[in-house]
Amino acid sequence: MMRTLSHFGLAAVLVFSSQVVSYPFYGLIEPHRTLIFFTPRFDEKVEAFERLMLVHSCQLDDRDLHPLIFNMQEMSDSRGLFSSQEIHKLRRKYAIETDQHVAVLIGKDGSEKFRWQQSVNINELVNVIDEMPMRKAEMQRRGNRCSI
Repeated sequence: MMRTLSHFGLAAVLVFSSQVVSYPFYGLIEPHRTLIFFTPRFDEKVEAFERLMLVHSCQLDDRDLHPLIFNMQEMSDSRGLFSSQEIHKLRRKYAIETDQHVAVLIGKDGSEKFRWQQSVNINELVNVIDEMPMRKAEMQRRGNRCSI
């Protein structure tokens, strides 16, 4: 019995460890999808992104999607969650140049699912998420509260 428990404990540690490495720490508190918008500075594209996220907040909430803006000029994020070193690591991980506007969709598993250059197409974003197996299961379980 004790041997089985220790094997289970080791498996749990390995699973948890891989999640920590593959996903930002705040995702462990409440698993969600993240849309990171990398921007060279605060500009009109950032304002357009913020407006888009605000207008479609019901669709984002329904899909457990958290938008996040990384300002490369200031090495800061819109929620104050990341250090400049962490932002730099994520910029490198997703191969983003400091002068680019790029949005990267990260799934609940911590992997990149899709990316947009310049601006996000909300219909495409919703379709990409709704085609994910985990999202399909969510829709069966709790339905779809919002539509575009």
